[in-house]
Amino acid sequence: MADEEYKALTSTLSAFYSYGKYTFQDLIAPRRVKVNSIPPKDLELIPWYPKHLENLTECLHMNEDFTKKLALSVAEDWGAPSDPSQWAEPQTQDFDKVRSILLQLTREWSEDGASERNVAFDKVIDEVCGLYPDISTRQGVKVLIPGCGTGRLVFEFVKRGFWCQGNEFSYHMLLASNFVLNHSFVAHNYSIFPFIHKFSNLIKRSNQIRPITIPDINPTEITDLERANPSIPYTDLMSMTAGSFVDLYGPEDLNVINDTYSDDDQAKQFRSANSETFDVLVSCYFLDTASNIIEYLKAIHHTLKTGGVWINFGPLLWHFEEDGNMTYITRKNEDGQDEKVPSAMKGFELSREDLLELVEKIGFTIEKVEDEIPTNYCTDPRSLGGFEYKCVYWVARKI
Repeated sequence: MADEEYKALTSTLSAFYSYGKYTFQDLIAPRRVKVNSIPPKDLELIPWYPKHLENLTECLHMNEDFTKKLALSVAEDWGAPSDPSQWAEPQTQDFDKVRSILLQLTREWSEDGASERNVAFDKVIDEVCGLYPDISTRQGVKVLIPGCGTGRLVFEFVKRGFWCQGNEFSYHMLLASNFVLNHSFVAHNYSIFPFIHKFSNLIKRSNQIRPITIPDINPTEITDLERANPSIPYTDLMSMTAGSFVDLYGPEDLNVINDTYSDDDQAKQFRSANSETFDVLVSCYFLDTASNIIEYLKAIHHTLKTGGVWINFGPLLWHFEEDGNMTYITRKNEDGQDEKVPSAMKGFELSREDLLELVEKIGFTIEKVEDEIPTNYCTDPRSLGGFEYKCVYWVARKI
């Protein structure tokens, strides 16, 4: 394992392992200070508050038990040292991502997340199943899901008999996916408390400390499906790749080297092997993670077979719109020589109209478009607040 890869992996493991210690200092400690600063007469007006802090602390400890188990189990799976003291130190943003993972697991792997999944996942699954209604032939249909999160959508396609590969850039997502899929042995195997970090928009305080059980289904049911239908090798239909979507699935003629596209020999071989490989590509809450959407579209076109279908669902909440960071890219100049030029993370945020026009120019025929599909993302269904997306859905075919 390369030093850079080892640092990225083990700093993520450290963030999961140290989640409890960090979160206590951020969540509980300052509120204890606040309680101690309130005059006793005023505190008598809210006598329940100290007990609520105790409940939050207990929930935090149960989350910590879960995240530590995740870190230690996945470290063994990925060949990292079993001693956390040998892992790289996490950054503050790594802990924020662990909190986000608890919400992501709720969205993808709990009964509370079913309403969100029904809007997004079911729509794309139904579309693909409609294209391939004969389950006996689906194992020959290759589906790619970039930005697959914690793996639920990949799992659902495999359940329906498709060969499906998920791709994910985030180690936090990858490790959580690994843990749920490989270390869950019954439905509702684990209890987590994903909502303890938010104190706003509560109807009642008990909502903040309610447990969520994951996964809502047993991932090992794949083996049961195979026993019931031995002609379909369900256990061989799922795979995951770690890394940048553009780096692993993009074309060789991007003529640029940057943080998401390398000249690494292994990446080149993987890109070549994935040229015109997939029958279906599903991008679900993925496109707006691009800093350069043209690179994403070229990679989608490159990895699909001629006549292959691309199904997209999600908002256009461009992730880098407020990112003022600068980076450098290496590209070919007019003389074919490498030159390093500055580039901004922001600056390529397209409207839906402009994006679909670009999709056609890249080499797709758009067969279906639906706009303004309302849904949420990783929200607490019992909260008084929340953000509603109006998502775009389309089906396009590679020319």
